[in-house]
Amino acid sequence: MMKWLSAAVALLAVTSVQPQCFSENDDLSIPPSNDLSGIADFGLELFKEIFPYNTSSNFFFSPYSVWSALTLAYFGSGGNTQSELERVLRIEDKVTTLKNWRTLEFLYDMRQANRSDYTFKVANRAYFDKTVGLTGCVNDILQSELRVLDFSQTQEAAETINDFVSNTTKGRIPSLVEAKDLINAKMVLANAAFFKGTWLYQFKKSSTRPHLFYSTQQDYTFVDMMTQKGHFRHGVSEELGAHILELPYTGEAISMYILLPPFITGEQGFNAMVENLNATTLHYAIDNMWRVEVEVIVPKFKLEQLIGDELMDSLTRMGINDLFTPTVANLSSFAPDTDLSVGRSIHKAFVEVSEEGTEAGGATAFISLRIARPVGPEKFECNHPFLFVIYDNLTRNILFMGAYKNPKA
Repeated sequence: MMKWLSAAVALLAVTSVQPQCFSENDDLSIPPSNDLSGIADFGLELFKEIFPYNTSSNFFFSPYSVWSALTLAYFGSGGNTQSELERVLRIEDKVTTLKNWRTLEFLYDMRQANRSDYTFKVANRAYFDKTVGLTGCVNDILQSELRVLDFSQTQEAAETINDFVSNTTKGRIPSLVEAKDLINAKMVLANAAFFKGTWLYQFKKSSTRPHLFYSTQQDYTFVDMMTQKGHFRHGVSEELGAHILELPYTGEAISMYILLPPFITGEQGFNAMVENLNATTLHYAIDNMWRVEVEVIVPKFKLEQLIGDELMDSLTRMGINDLFTPTVANLSSFAPDTDLSVGRSIHKAFVEVSEEGTEAGGATAFISLRIARPVGPEKFECNHPFLFVIYDNLTRNILFMGAYKNPKA
């Protein structure tokens, strides 16, 4: 069974600016935007920034979880801090962003309530120390997300946050923060996400066999490979220089997409694919797939990821600076009388892929590979480094993504 889980947290320490609300009237009656590609663009840029893809490392995270935690910070921001977050998160204004936020929240809750094909939960919390004077407007609009804690009692506060994360992720991420992480903290922004789904077309355990996986042409090892033959949506992206295959989960609202560059190009092809990956190239590749009989050979694997303050470093390189600078950070929409800034970041993620499903340089960067459209049975063999994306087909939102490059890593 497949399980994808993640949790992200921004730990904010005390660092006076004028209070402000979202807009003059905070009118949430206008329909939300149908274009959520900005979330995907943010996630893919962060993936390229934070993942050392020219190394033999594996990687896994939830860009949607990170986006959600940062969006909580955005709701409380003002001035240049707000402008930087808008540019990097690809959002326009607080009212539009909140409408999209609530629409996604409602959509996921309704889909979960009306079907048992899969489990997807996402939850957000903004924890404030009891000494922080919250503005009334934000407290009213974000009342389901805001909580007040006594951060001087670090152990009890950590337990409260970890209980929230553990409950959302069904116990698979039991601990996100430690008591020492909360020393001098005045606010914690947390997001947790959990997905559990079964393949629409499951692999037979009897067909799983050891096969060679080539991290490079010189570095290879045997791994358990799941195998089946059937009709799957398959495509070729010249922009990415890669084959793409859809493995749908039961219900078909969410799918795994595997991006596989030709092995003959080696590390050069993998790096070029990542460099050219953005929301436009990914969506175009997904929209231009065709159903074909194909033999699918995919590793059975489990990955765990811990990302610390390198998450903040990556976001700084993307353009978020003020939020992490105590003397200039503006989070006055949360608390006009308390100076707040982000001092630490933590992101944990876990994925297990099995027969049943998923439980949670230089000129070479512009390689373009023209690959003929396959005719008849085709083999999609993931026996060398590939990317995988857990993708909501209805909202075109990237929920989780990762890279499998080295079974021994």
